[in-house]
Amino acid sequence: MTASDGKAEITTSDPRALEREIELRRAQLAGTLDELNERLQPDAIKARALASARERVKGFATAPDGSPRTGRLAAVGAVVLGVTTLLVVRAVRARRR
Repeated sequence: MTASDGKAEITTSDPRALEREIELRRAQLAGTLDELNERLQPDAIKARALASARERVKGFATAPDGSPRTGRLAAVGAVVLGVTTLLVVRAVRARRR
């Protein structure tokens, strides 16, 4: 198969060779279909999504050299602390009423 036209080339006119070539291509296509079917399984999709999310989190929290990104981690910590404080203040005010 050439990359330019996207069509398979027939390399022989011998009927037996053509049959072998057709069987070979059929086997390759079956393997490709099996691989695609496997990739579309819900468990496989879930595993890829989890791996992707883990990589994004790891990339967010660590620099390429492996050291922690303190600026980003401090910002996330500040947001978590702010939200927690807000929730505590609202809970205390709700009790007083």
